Amino acid sequence: MAYTAFDGAKPTWTGTGTQFATDVRTNLAALRDMVATGFAPGWNYSVSGGTAEQPAILYLKRGTEWLRQTLTWGATGGADGNVTVVAVAYSANSGGAWDTVGTCTIAYDTAGNVTSTTWS
Repeated sequence: MAYTAFDGAKPTWTGTGTQFATDVRTNLAALRDMVATGFAPGWNYSVSGGTAEQPAILYLKRGTEWLRQTLTWGATGGADGNVTVVAVAYSANSGGAWDTVGTCTIAYDTAGNVTSTTWS
């Protein structure tokens, strides 16, 4: 059986009730898989700015839809060399305008282990 990736064009109101429910279930399974694996078929990954060890921006792109993750790197204590803030934004027009999705602040202990994350 072939894997069915997420299809943003489904479900549609033109199908039967059974087909509608099947399309919803298939898309929910694909979303689950994307969240669990951190991989989204059809989206291309690229990096911009910073260094190879500490990139400034991560992009996921699919056509004109772009997701941008702007990274802030720690410079002191347990956060040294670790990402301390990830600001996430979405663009529907190839980066022409951005909508804020949210910001994740990451806290570390003195050994550099993650102790908490806070989304706002």
